Amino acid sequence: MKWIVMMAAASALLSACATPLPQTPPAGAAGTLSAPSVKAGSFWRYEVRDGFTRLPRGSVEYRVADVMSDRMSVEVRSFDGERTESYTRGWNWLVRPATNMQTFVYEPAYEALPFPLSAGKKWRHTGTATDPQTGRGFPVRIDGEVLGWQKIRVPAGEFDAIKLRRVVYLDYWDQGVRGQSVILETDWYAADVGQVVRRETTSQYLRLAQARPAYRFMRVNDDPSDGDVLPRFEQDDWLVYELSAYSR
Repeated sequence: MKWIVMMAAASALLSACATPLPQTPPAGAAGTLSAPSVKAGSFWRYEVRDGFTRLPRGSVEYRVADVMSDRMSVEVRSFDGERTESYTRGWNWLVRPATNMQTFVYEPAYEALPFPLSAGKKWRHTGTATDPQTGRGFPVRIDGEVLGWQKIRVPAGEFDAIKLRRVVYLDYWDQGVRGQSVILETDWYAADVGQVVRRETTSQYLRLAQARPAYRFMRVNDDPSDGDVLPRFEQDDWLVYELSAYSR
């Protein structure tokens, strides 16, 4: 029986991210980006498509409902329903779904955007993701890097953005069914918008049994010598989000 180790899964997720980007900002852009000033009523709408098929998956809108001293409440309307999410003032996650998973409460806040941002910055974050439905907590680790600057065009226009990549190890498990997830999240953050203008998310998880999981998946390892042996890594959704409208 062939085992696919966790680092092999991470390497597969990173295979498309090898091209170096400029480390100096474009003319007129600050070399270091501070956390944005966010006001209630601001919104950002994204068009979502499947990264494998390029087919549209609908849209998702984030609207800031309330800004408090240490956090923001954000109303989310998307192709899969409505919910309320919670963030720090710098867009780090307090209550939010993990990529291709359910909503978790993060302690400390999931460090998605480690302001101030500058090209070449690297960071490591460790914390706990707690499922509010069950009270179960799971270790989460982020290995992040600011890759550099890139001019990017999305439906809302063309922006000078700083590109970040996060490799996330979430030790969520379902007894005898699934194990750790390896998640790749890539963001293009534009200071002019105060938010990410493009995001790509995908993940793989360790499948332990033949029980039908609650999440969509595709087979990753198609080597016929494997047959249907378990455990093995399964590919979850690959989604691409592109900004189509916003108001700050």
